[in-house]
Amino acid sequence: MPKRSKIWFLILLLSPLMHLSAQESVEPMKRRISIQLDSTTVESLLEKLVTDNELFFSYNPDLLPTEKKNFLVTDVPLGELLNELLPDSIFNVSLIDRQLIITRVEPKPIKISGRVVEKDGKSPVFYASVTIEGTYIGTVTNQEGNFDLNIPFQLRNTNIIVSSLGYKQTRISVKEVAKAPLIRLMSESIKLREILVKPADPKAIIQKFRDNIAKNYPDEPQLMVTFYRETARQDGTYVGVWEAAMEILKPPYIDNKEDRVRFLKGRKADLNRKPKEVFLKVQGGPLGINSLDVVKNWETFLDPEYEYLYQYRFAQPEIINGRITWIIHFDRLTETDFPTFNGKLWIDADSYALVGAEYSYDKKSLKINGQSFIQKEPIGFSTRPEEVNYSVKYRFLQEKWQFYSAHSDIIFRVKQKKKFKTEYRNVTDVLVTQQYTFPRKARFGPEGIFHEKDIFSEKMGSYDKEFWGNYNVIKPDEDLSKAIKEANE
Repeated sequence: MPKRSKIWFLILLLSPLMHLSAQESVEPMKRRISIQLDSTTVESLLEKLVTDNELFFSYNPDLLPTEKKNFLVTDVPLGELLNELLPDSIFNVSLIDRQLIITRVEPKPIKISGRVVEKDGKSPVFYASVTIEGTYIGTVTNQEGNFDLNIPFQLRNTNIIVSSLGYKQTRISVKEVAKAPLIRLMSESIKLREILVKPADPKAIIQKFRDNIAKNYPDEPQLMVTFYRETARQDGTYVGVWEAAMEILKPPYIDNKEDRVRFLKGRKADLNRKPKEVFLKVQGGPLGINSLDVVKNWETFLDPEYEYLYQYRFAQPEIINGRITWIIHFDRLTETDFPTFNGKLWIDADSYALVGAEYSYDKKSLKINGQSFIQKEPIGFSTRPEEVNYSVKYRFLQEKWQFYSAHSDIIFRVKQKKKFKTEYRNVTDVLVTQQYTFPRKARFGPEGIFHEKDIFSEKMGSYDKEFWGNYNVIKPDEDLSKAIKEANE
């Protein structure tokens, strides 16, 4: 059965964590190092340190000196060696959770804010992609169409690309956004003469998607920096929010290896909590939302083994970023006691790549699955799922389609005194804000790795206002910002 549902970032060269020797237990910067290498680069020397000394480094090799030198070092502290290799006037070397982080001394990023609206200037366009042109750095708009974006100083003269399903892609300079932060998107429609001949069978298009996965999606491991937010509301009032910067190591799509998710930093806040309020622990977390990458984790509506459960039909094609895209709707066909979805697929007409998907459990499936959405049910209460909605989007960069974002929205009713009264809603988003090809020689160490049974809220620290620094995040909606502010007053 299918599984459920190089600009400036750091490359992690991490070794598996084994039992520490006496040398390994010493503070990393004080560790005594001996090494000899002829005609080699700083990058190669660091790789040697990783391999021979079980050290943990994070760095971007594009920022390191490239000239080759002879290195002969005997029994000197690592800190002394690094100071010689990486002068502090050019590089910062910091220690975070036993990882040595190497970055260049650069001016602070530029932060811009804006609002994306329809051409009328009033209606917000939410979940619009806002990306620095030619890079993987970006964010999306919130429900009010607002966004914040941190731009590396060296990219201050580049353009911002704003795009959303159903709208024409807009290119605007960073300086223009700073002066006029209201960005209007024009709707994009198809003229009949532009439409390709519609295929007769939607299933044939889906088979084309499966046949072209190896061509359309990355064939090299990708390390993705992501922003994660999970919110909980009870009867419309926010009762909790959890946020984190995460890393996802995503193997090539032709591999059967699972994605790995690492927690970088996070925060949480309990909001408007009262003693009698119910608090549910929902299945999912970072691994759960990441599994919505349906290109890697086929859901039943994409799996040929389960196609017999569904009926598929074409809808009017759409233009997405100038490309004709097939729209295929699907829903339950057979009356079996098997959970199925209703939803639609966006499939690029030229490459047959899956551009996005929206899907929901139908009523019968909600009854079949029952409590499977709850990790832990409150004592003395019972729950009933009312709605379970998912979506996933991909973006076209560097001639490949890349996982970009995923969203889940789950609504429950909680039974109290023999009646299902209280509504509990859990909304989760993950957004890729930066990524690069992960070198095959590098290793993704075990520290901070999430496991399937982890509850995300139990892994986060306290909430504070200036927490994120230079990370790009999804700007909170106005009502969430208000709830957070009131909880901290």
